[in-house]
Amino acid sequence: MRGALLLEQSGDALPLLTNRALLMLSAVSIGVLVLTASILFGVFSVLGGRIRRLRDATELAVRTSGKVDRTGLGPAALPLLHARDELGDLARSFARLLDEVAAYTDYLRTLASKLSHELQTPLAIVKSSLDNLDQQAVPADARTYLARARGGAERLGAIVRAMSEASRMERAIAGVEGEDFDLAAVVRGCAEAYRPLLAPRRVECEIAMAPLPMHGAPELIAQALDKLVDNAKSFTPADGWIRLALAPREDGADITVANSGPSLPDFMSERLFESLVSLRPSTGAPHVTDPGARADAPHLGLGLHVVRLIAELHRGSASASNLADGSGVEFRLHLRGTPRRSLVGA
Repeated sequence: MRGALLLEQSGDALPLLTNRALLMLSAVSIGVLVLTASILFGVFSVLGGRIRRLRDATELAVRTSGKVDRTGLGPAALPLLHARDELGDLARSFARLLDEVAAYTDYLRTLASKLSHELQTPLAIVKSSLDNLDQQAVPADARTYLARARGGAERLGAIVRAMSEASRMERAIAGVEGEDFDLAAVVRGCAEAYRPLLAPRRVECEIAMAPLPMHGAPELIAQALDKLVDNAKSFTPADGWIRLALAPREDGADITVANSGPSLPDFMSERLFESLVSLRPSTGAPHVTDPGARADAPHLGLGLHVVRLIAELHRGSASASNLADGSGVEFRLHLRGTPRRSLVGA
C-alpha cells in the first residue's frame, strides 16, 4: 500500500507574527529611550538648577563696585557649600575667592583714610620747615623754589583734607538713620538754590509739583545733588545749560542731572564712581570753564564716589552716560529708599 501524509499551513500568519514582534521591539525601544531621556533631563535639570543658584548667589554677592555684600547672599550664604560633589568644591572655591575679594576691597576702601592719617605728620614737618626757612636769609633766586615747595605742600594738604573728608563721609553714610520726607520738595529746593550759583548758565528743571514720598536721608540726597551739580558746572560752558529732573518709578524714583559739554569716554562710564578716579588732570583741566575755580585745585574723584555710596545706601545705583544727541552727559541716581528698621518689641 503506497501513500503519503501531507500537512499544510497558510503562510499569512508568519508575517503577522513578525510584524507583531517588530512592533513590540519598537515600542519597548521607544519606551526605554523616553525613560532614559526623562531621567537624563531630570538629572541635568537638577544639575543646571544647582549651577544657576550658585551663579546667581555669586553675582548677588559681588556688586558692580567690587564690594562684597555680606548682608545678603555673601560668602557665608553661598549654596552648595556642604555638598560633597564637584559643585560643592566649586562653591567652596567661590567662597574663598569672595573672601579674598572682600579683604582686598576693604583694604582699598580704607586706603584713603590710612594715607591721610600717615601723611599728616610728615606734611606738618614739611610745612614747619618751610615756615622756618622763610624766616631765614634766603637768596632771591632761591625764593622761587621756596614758593614752589610751599605751593606743593598746600596742594598735598588739600589732598589729605579731601581724603579725610571722604573717609568721614563714608562713616557718616554708614551710620545714618532714615526718615520719611518728600523727595520732590528736596530736589525742588536744591534746584532753586542752584540758579544763582550756576549763572550765567541756563538751568532747566523738570520736577513735578506732586509730592513724592520716600524713606531715607534727605540731607545726604541733597549732598549728592550738590556734588553732581558742581561736577556739571565744571564741564559746562558759560553759554551752556544744566538740566535737573525727577521722575517717579515703580520701585522708587530717578534723579537726573544733565549738562551740555564734552562727552564721556566709553571706558570711563562705569569707572567714574570709583574712588580716586577723575577725568580732570591734577594740574587743572582744560574743560573746566568756571572762572572762579582754582586751576591747581586737586580733583581726586571722591565726589562721585560719595554719590555712589549715597545711592547704594538708598538701595539704588548711580550711572553716567552720554546724551543720545551727543550734546552732553547725563548722570542718573536711582533711589528706592532705605530699609525701615523694625523696633524691638513693637
